[in-house]
Amino acid sequence: MDTDRKTLIADAALHLLGMGGAKGLTHRAVDAQAGLPNGSTSFYCRTRLELLKLAVERHAALDMADLKADGRQWSAKDASLEGFLQTVATRVVAWAQADRRAHLRARFELILISAAEPELACTLHQLRQGFVVATVAALKRAGVDAPQRRAAWVVMAVDGLLMSTLNEPDQSLDRQACLDMLRALMR
Repeated sequence: MDTDRKTLIADAALHLLGMGGAKGLTHRAVDAQAGLPNGSTSFYCRTRLELLKLAVERHAALDMADLKADGRQWSAKDASLEGFLQTVATRVVAWAQADRRAHLRARFELILISAAEPELACTLHQLRQGFVVATVAALKRAGVDAPQRRAAWVVMAVDGLLMSTLNEPDQSLDRQACLDMLRALMR
């Protein structure tokens, strides 16, 4: 039950971050959003930092679940570099869709908050390294030279592409432009 409750709290925190930014994230607001009795969030996360860490861990877990599913599909279908780039471009476009906008805003709220919270920045860095490691493994499987360096570029490019959609909310992310950029990183 504790895991379910923590997941509920983390999801509520992500929703609040995505809808109203950092200023709207309070323990009481999370309780209300999650439909929990007052004090529930404080029981599991005594401090705001603990709440933010729970949110960033949940966000990373959700994104990694998407990427693992994509990786299984890529491995089964076409484990080439082009197949990998196609898969990444498709995922980036999916993450940028309107129905995922709050999740996307929460991602960047957490990144910005971490700039002023060294402990959160450390957690975020460790989680981000998980994405780099997964990308290195995929690039090695696809036979790419210098996979470590290129994996870091792919992760940075994904962040940049996603950030650009928040700055231009009326424009959808162009899959072909995303794919062209990813291909350029591999040259």
